[in-house]
Amino acid sequence: MSQGYFPRWAEELAVPDEAFARAYAALDGTRRAWIKKTIAQVHALAGPMADPLGEHGVIHRQGFASRLRVAPRDCAVLFLDDSCASAPQAVAAAVPMLLSGVPNLCAVRVHAGPPAADDVLAALELAGLETVFHLDEAQARQFMTFLVNGGSAVALFLGQGQALDGLRTAAGYAAPPLRLWRPFAVERVGVLAGPGCNWDWPTLAWVHACATVDVYGARTAIPGLPPGGRRRPGGLRALLAGGYPVLYVPEDALPQALEATPLALAPGQEGCWAWPGLDAWLFHGQSLALSDCSR
Repeated sequence: MSQGYFPRWAEELAVPDEAFARAYAALDGTRRAWIKKTIAQVHALAGPMADPLGEHGVIHRQGFASRLRVAPRDCAVLFLDDSCASAPQAVAAAVPMLLSGVPNLCAVRVHAGPPAADDVLAALELAGLETVFHLDEAQARQFMTFLVNGGSAVALFLGQGQALDGLRTAAGYAAPPLRLWRPFAVERVGVLAGPGCNWDWPTLAWVHACATVDVYGARTAIPGLPPGGRRRPGGLRALLAGGYPVLYVPEDALPQALEATPLALAPGQEGCWAWPGLDAWLFHGQSLALSDCSR
């Protein structure tokens, strides 16, 4: 925990060590391995930052000079609500924060009941984000006011619940003091079944516990299809035209899938995740100085 930075009243609502221990003990080895694989892959995609603080000067042929200063912001916060039940999605948002060089980091779980000792909490600890506050909606709004007054924070929002929508709206009115990031919603998932696609259905169900999984290309019943899974008519063409935010396709169909979706995953990636466009640079502020070379 960043000692002395976050308000004392919030620190008193930090998730206790006992909840982290219960969450880790309940996480089976297979899921733990998927989370670690996600952490390693996102680390490679999003960072690491070689130098979190730097200046770069250029003399331009147009007769002026520029100097760019880049520095991490003071604070970054990952807000999550009850609709965020995917440990890989949560950890894929946390890792870029941890790589950014921002000195004060935390997660805020917005929930009215007791702290949840679930896979998401275990994943945050595995990634190294161990400062987690458990706040109700009113307390989360008070915490947002603290971030606005600080003037140098990045807020990430992961979830589709009403409480988080309200926080995003309040944060939007406060911008530009706050830098905000919200990912695309993952309420529907498209999967291409058939020859050469031996998907790990239990893992897909774990990653997408709150999403509908639409399966194309299956001519017969699929044993082990997730509870939210449903067979859809058509093959690859129908899948690509479905408007899905994420597609699971065989490797040879990845180039076509990239034209139709922000994220495409091949077999062997069922338990992994990444957020396109979320990298360590989001958490940095820039200052620019211009001067006239003729003087």
